[in-house]
Amino acid sequence: MRIGNKRGLQFATALLSCMAGFAGPASAQSSDLVVNSAVAPSTLDPAWACGLQEISFLQNFYVRLVQNGTAEGPEGTGVVDYSKIEPYLAKSWEVSEDGLVYTFHLKEGYTFESGKPVDADAVRYSLQRVLDMAGCGRFFLTDGHIDPVIFKSIEAVDPLTVEITLNKPNGNMLGDLATHAASIVDPSIVEANGGVTPGQPNEYMAANVTESGPFLLDSYTANQNARLVANPAFAGEAPASKAINVNWITALPTLLLQARTGQADITFGLAKQAVKTMVSNAGTRVIAYSSPFAQQMILPNTKAPWNNKLFRQAVAHAVPYESIVSRVAYGYGTQYYGPIPPSLPGFNAELSKPVPFDLDRAKDLIAESGVATPVDVEVMIQEGDATQQQLATILQSTWKDLGITLKIRVAPAAEFQDLSQGHRVQSLMRLDGPGVFEVGYYWGYDAVCGNPNNLTEYCNKDMDALIERLRASSDPAERQTIMDQATEIWRADYPKILFFEDQPVVVLSDAVTKFTFSPLPDYRYWAK
Repeated sequence: MRIGNKRGLQFATALLSCMAGFAGPASAQSSDLVVNSAVAPSTLDPAWACGLQEISFLQNFYVRLVQNGTAEGPEGTGVVDYSKIEPYLAKSWEVSEDGLVYTFHLKEGYTFESGKPVDADAVRYSLQRVLDMAGCGRFFLTDGHIDPVIFKSIEAVDPLTVEITLNKPNGNMLGDLATHAASIVDPSIVEANGGVTPGQPNEYMAANVTESGPFLLDSYTANQNARLVANPAFAGEAPASKAINVNWITALPTLLLQARTGQADITFGLAKQAVKTMVSNAGTRVIAYSSPFAQQMILPNTKAPWNNKLFRQAVAHAVPYESIVSRVAYGYGTQYYGPIPPSLPGFNAELSKPVPFDLDRAKDLIAESGVATPVDVEVMIQEGDATQQQLATILQSTWKDLGITLKIRVAPAAEFQDLSQGHRVQSLMRLDGPGVFEVGYYWGYDAVCGNPNNLTEYCNKDMDALIERLRASSDPAERQTIMDQATEIWRADYPKILFFEDQPVVVLSDAVTKFTFSPLPDYRYWAK
């Protein structure tokens, strides 16, 4: 069914009567801000979270030492400004001249829901827990370094003073501490429910929160809905909404219907085709934002047939990019090919031109690669992601003529997370971007040898050497030269497929009076 045609609208209208009673969690109130999203979080543990959905949701329950600032956005909205670092739990801090020692002075009055103080020992425990668990959180906290020895020590000097000592300077340390991974959890609750096991997730924390932040979790049903209420004991600035009702809706007609009729105040995750039908809809606004997150197909370079560079090059040429931007992204996408997205500092448009769609070239490259066809390939996509489904279906049809049978595996959020991070899939699709908005960090996802978070499993020692030089340099001209050299190396190896840099689109009802966008949405700034 095409959502934008007359038949689709008739179907949506017919759904209204059978869904009129849908109101999310049983405890939801009519005054709640209603937020609908297509994809649910897979974990609530800041030490283990990797994806956009879980980070965006769980970060609202925790305070961190520092936070990012905000700036003006389009159409009267705001945007989170990742170039600004501001106080949060810490009222001030000093950095030693050699860049190795960070001393944070904490504000008084912050408490956990348990009533225990959010003090220096809780900060020390929370950060050390992330390092010891060695999940995705460690990757954020160490700025993409796979060796956590970057942290020499974390000490509670006194109840209101924390001292972090590094083994080597890290210019992005404050940005790392603003991420969800630096969330301050309640040590007493964690220790009473499994504690810390190196290299292993905590099952209790995967489904619970130990609130220190602006919101409390009033109710939660995994993969369905949740209700957040403003934390009355929060010592910081109160969130703009007293209560937020969040629904995770995988059915596109339902997601679209509730956005169209005003049942949802804020809607994320609509397919771009559905978004187009909302542009002239009465009572709603459609707003597009820029973001360094790309729709991509990850080709683990150590797994057949992706361990053959010529075969990877072949499939890169067998993607109808212009048609995809037009038909899937509906114009809300930017074509490029390189290791730096267009919205990330360091992008060089001349060196990152899109790969041309050329099936004849693809056939020649497959023949040259020596990979015998026909060949079966499986791609995993996440349940509820309409864009991934469309992209996979397009490739399935296009690659058939090349002798490639693409099998599509749809996985729920938790399974998708487990299999992808465990490197247990032949290939997968993902909307992915940096948790810390800096190139050196971002390259840990697909350009650092041996990094467990490098799902592409791409390894080029020359690229690694350039990344180390980049981290050690603060000179803008030198850094750009390094990034340009790395871009040329990466492009020549064709490590994965990049469909387009996504322009995320949010649908707001006219009832929404305050909204600030971020690729990792922060609910504190939303209200009606």
